[in-house]
Amino acid sequence: MKSLSQGIIGLSLCVVATTSSALDLKEAMELAQQYDTTFQAAYANYLAVSEASSQTTAAVLPQIGLNAHAIRGTRKTERSTGTFDADTNSDGYSLNLNQVIYDKTAFDNLSQGDAIVAKAVADLEVAKQDTIIRVSSAYFDVLTAIDTLETANAEKKAIGKQLEQSKERFNVGLSAITDVKEQQASYDISVADEIIAANDLSNKREALRFIINVYPETLKVAREDMPLVIPEPMDINAWQEKALQNNFSMLSAKSSVDAAQSSYDASKGGHYPTLNLNASYGFESNEATSFLGNPIDPRDDTDARVILNLDIPIYSGGFTSSTVRQKLSELDAAKALQEQEKRRTVGLSRSAYLSLEADISNVKARNQAVISTQTSLDATLAGYDAGTRTSVDVLLSQRQLYSSQRDYSVARYTYLTNSLVLKQVAGILTPADVEEINKWLVSRPETKQ
Repeated sequence: MKSLSQGIIGLSLCVVATTSSALDLKEAMELAQQYDTTFQAAYANYLAVSEASSQTTAAVLPQIGLNAHAIRGTRKTERSTGTFDADTNSDGYSLNLNQVIYDKTAFDNLSQGDAIVAKAVADLEVAKQDTIIRVSSAYFDVLTAIDTLETANAEKKAIGKQLEQSKERFNVGLSAITDVKEQQASYDISVADEIIAANDLSNKREALRFIINVYPETLKVAREDMPLVIPEPMDINAWQEKALQNNFSMLSAKSSVDAAQSSYDASKGGHYPTLNLNASYGFESNEATSFLGNPIDPRDDTDARVILNLDIPIYSGGFTSSTVRQKLSELDAAKALQEQEKRRTVGLSRSAYLSLEADISNVKARNQAVISTQTSLDATLAGYDAGTRTSVDVLLSQRQLYSSQRDYSVARYTYLTNSLVLKQVAGILTPADVEEINKWLVSRPETKQ
């Protein structure tokens, strides 16, 4: 148990997040393992449920008990010949041992305990992988919100500059008032967009802080030359099969069926006889006393016995039969949920593969769109200066550029998140995958702080 605990929590927890030191994804993950209440609850639940195996095993092991007593009393007896007093003092102890020889319910519960522990282990793995996804999603959501705010700010500045130019042109009679009004409307919209983006960034930071318990003032960002790793193998059916074999939610559902099957088998034990062995040894020491005035000498009594007890159930008011039917229905429910989880896993694995495949193409396309819209804006500005394009044309080109930049940012971080999701569904997501992504994260340029 110690080694498992170290494997989950025993990572370096000396992370200090400050505004002067950018937080990376690996450090955020370590903070989550230390502070995330969802993971802490899942781990505590694992520790609690993992005791089921020990508890079911205890039922078939020897049960030994020791009882000791010391009695101090006085007895008064009234007769026609007089009143007689006597002390009734005694000391003693008894040692009892009970051992199950045959009990179908207890024996079948052994398998149930093992299945419950197996489910707890699978559920813990689900929680570990879920933590990775939650932290990564929240981390990349903050980065996306930062980029969105930066583009909104840049757009506002650009439109503001255009607005000033339009006013100057209007003042010297080179443009109509409509150009000024259009620029002013666009500027006002950009101010509102910037406010919305700033608020969204604050909310995204709070969502990450909720998990890692540290306010993420500064985060590392993905490098521009970050590679787009194609999933291997490039076969959707292979990933589906891998998910059906390794997905921890699937393994948890299977363990639930195993536990329900053992519980159903154990319920039939109410129809079977039980055989138990009981051995006991008792000792009691009685002090000297009297009975109706006649002295009784002190004595020591010992009692040793071995009992083989056979219990054959005949009729329990229908309780046993009702319990069997109840456990059978619970088994059917567990099998239905297992089939449901299987279908869900198939759907998630195929969807995750297709999403990642589309993400790779989307990132490439969005990158090209940024290049194209920048070229288009440069040409439009040149045409505006030459008098062949209007301020409206410039505004549209600017908006297309900033929209492309936002979409490119979203596409990159969506790709990173979905690359982890595919491995999660396939049941192969590990902290090593986080470290691999972390290699491509760098501090933001000073100009973008």
